Amino acid sequence: MKNKLCQTICALLLLTGCASTAPKTTVYTLELDKFEDMVVEESLPVSVLVENCGVREAYKTKALIASPAPYELTKRANAEWAESAGTLLNSTIQSYLSPRCDKVLPPDWKTKVAYDCSILVYLEAMTQVKRGKNWFAVLRLSYEVLPKKGGDAIISGRFDKAVPVSDGDLNTYVMTQSALAKEWLDGLLVKLKKANE
Repeated sequence: MKNKLCQTICALLLLTGCASTAPKTTVYTLELDKFEDMVVEESLPVSVLVENCGVREAYKTKALIASPAPYELTKRANAEWAESAGTLLNSTIQSYLSPRCDKVLPPDWKTKVAYDCSILVYLEAMTQVKRGKNWFAVLRLSYEVLPKKGGDAIISGRFDKAVPVSDGDLNTYVMTQSALAKEWLDGLLVKLKKANE
């Protein structure tokens, strides 16, 4: 009798929506392979070590960060990056450069394999920003390419861009953020080619 009563109560709870399931979290990644111009002409005769990206505190987690107002950062509900923003950017740099350079090495190979130069990146912002009624994808970072032997940077620079994103849609935001990452990496590759001439 008790078993039947328990089953009836559970069925009623499910039918009325009282027994809710937690909302699913959507996981995003930067997808450079979605772009048509990803064809590799020839690889550079250079081996590159990609150091771990330095990041601001807000980007040390998988949280997808939004700024709904100036000086305010929040985590997007039910959405996150596949990895922390710094790790995700590091993986993206490695996968972009791998077919374009003779060797691309992860940070933990620093003492194991010879390489020509290393790339250091500091991620300042990878954020969905709302200003007024408009949403933007913002990517802001600084970077250096350093010779293995030490000395001054071969290349140094800053990338700081905000692109409008219609209505704050997360899928559009992620594709725009992917396009920004690709734009920065395309520019970095041009500089690597010039430094290697």
